[in-house]
Amino acid sequence: MKLTDKRFWIFEVMMLLCGVATACVESLNYGISPFYLIGHLVAFPLCFCISGIAVWKIAKGNGVWRLIGYSLLFSTIAYSLFNIILYPIYGVPFDAAIYLSSVCYYALFSTFPIIFCCYAYKVITMKGVSTIKKKGMK
Repeated sequence: MKLTDKRFWIFEVMMLLCGVATACVESLNYGISPFYLIGHLVAFPLCFCISGIAVWKIAKGNGVWRLIGYSLLFSTIAYSLFNIILYPIYGVPFDAAIYLSSVCYYALFSTFPIIFCCYAYKVITMKGVSTIKKKGMK
């Protein structure tokens, strides 16, 4: 599974959509417009794209639940590292409770978009495989 594969770019687009959907789910939970969370509209897709590269290299096989689990794990790790790096740069002090709650909320808000986007990726790629097999049989 090379990084130059066409399926990789489809997966990365799904990860971008997953990041935007996570920011939208978060804004729906708080009852505000997604544009009030403009920093999250940038940070979430970035974390998902970084984690998508690691997931693509590790998740081999056709298991959609394995893909979902690795995506959730690596995106949460990327987001937590992003928080560790970003907050001291801007001089915003935070304690462990704020840090852990932000990471837990991120994992909670991103669960449904990850399930939806990974399943959509598998449906799209399997549809392409089935049409290739049908063309080869004719």
